[in-house]
Amino acid sequence: GGIPTSKNGGGGGLRRNNTSHHRMLQATEAANIKLIRKLSSINSAAKVVSYREMDEGAAITRHAKKRVQRMMHYDVSLRPFEATVILPQQRKQQSRQKSNYANGNSRISGLGDSGGGDSSSNNFRSFENFDAFASPNQQHQSLAQFQHKQEEDMISPPSSASSSPLGSPFMCTPKSFPPTPSSRQMVMARGTRFVEDVVFLARDQLRVQGALESSNERTRAMAQALREGRRLAVFNAADTGTGIALTCGQHVATKVGNVLYCSTRSMIPVLRNCFVYFEMSVMAPQPILNSNTTSNAAAAATMMMPASLATLSIGLSTLEMPLNTLVGAWKGSVGLCTTGQILSAGRWSSPLDPSLSSYGDGATVGCLACVDDHTAFETWDGVMVTASVTFNVNGTVISPPSSSSPAAGMELATGGLQSQQLPQVPSTGGPTLPLLVPMEEEIFPTLTLHSPTTQVMCRFSAEDIFAKSRASIGAPHGCPIYAIDGSVLFDMDE
Repeated sequence: GGIPTSKNGGGGGLRRNNTSHHRMLQATEAANIKLIRKLSSINSAAKVVSYREMDEGAAITRHAKKRVQRMMHYDVSLRPFEATVILPQQRKQQSRQKSNYANGNSRISGLGDSGGGDSSSNNFRSFENFDAFASPNQQHQSLAQFQHKQEEDMISPPSSASSSPLGSPFMCTPKSFPPTPSSRQMVMARGTRFVEDVVFLARDQLRVQGALESSNERTRAMAQALREGRRLAVFNAADTGTGIALTCGQHVATKVGNVLYCSTRSMIPVLRNCFVYFEMSVMAPQPILNSNTTSNAAAAATMMMPASLATLSIGLSTLEMPLNTLVGAWKGSVGLCTTGQILSAGRWSSPLDPSLSSYGDGATVGCLACVDDHTAFETWDGVMVTASVTFNVNGTVISPPSSSSPAAGMELATGGLQSQQLPQVPSTGGPTLPLLVPMEEEIFPTLTLHSPTTQVMCRFSAEDIFAKSRASIGAPHGCPIYAIDGSVLFDMDE
């Protein structure tokens, strides 16, 4: 009436474990052989029996190693190695062929009979002692027969229709190629981005070199400072928040992260005691091609535009403003949002006509600023100077609300010190917005991106700016207007 046991105690359980283990081996072997058969139909493939990396010196030069790693999608070992593979049956005459893998040459040891013997039995000689659990002879013979049958199917020559790699879409696709469309787009555009960066960098350096010979003294001084400081009129990669990617020689900022607000500042600050103008253009979104279409006509008809609208803010800020903050929310900063509202030192205000100040994809926002050190005055927070700021959208000057008058803004910032004499704000000849900045701080053109995949290009040089008249930017007459890089946008006579 007891439970029957084997002679060796737990032998029954061991046999059951061995049976399940062999079934797993059979399933794994079948999947591997099926994969090799599929790869062989595309290009020549063989099963790897052993793989060993050598501890010798570097197989390639350091320069060549950098070039290889630049083009690879993932890190791979570049050390010499020795691999042993089973060649297909149609190549058994060369089964003993070996060559050293060094500097691009592979060392391969093929298993098989180079003579007229049975290649199948030799091919599986390395698998005779595959069972590590001392299974019964019947199960071992069954596994060997299964492997032998599957291997014969694998090494049989494929048909002429399937053996041609030209008809396969996977002919030139490496295993490490990114699987998602967005990641594939980033990899495929890597070479293009590199070329664009080089071209933009060469252009910017030539501009600095040409500015050294300018007839304007301020332009020459700025170019000399840029050359000595190795700086350019672009977005500063070291002063860019996480979630923003800089391309086109750091002229284009793209929102790529999930952070709510991502900000970036220019590499050089706004010149003081003069009028400085810059622009930023919101780039139109790229249309998305519907992948379900097959013909070009159907693809053109199913071009889809991204559903989300661009939301961002363009303005000025000091280095004190964190990069995860909306420009204008911090003291000493001001920004014009896509909604048409102006955020200055944490205070929201709506222009007189918000329909003219709102902008979106394809719009160009300009900012005219003048930091005048002669307007310095003391407050509870230290010595402040006044910067007059004028925004325009596509050549239309934005009129700030009356509550943003210079006197009202400075009275609030001075903490109600009515006995102090308020400084005279420099006149720009148009509607201005006052911004109080600590005298020891510099202000930088600043961009804050909110919506994903939004792209904005900076225009910090006079040659890139769209504005053609002083009236379109609200600039006064009788004084030169400079760009961020010190180039002259409008001379005194213009």
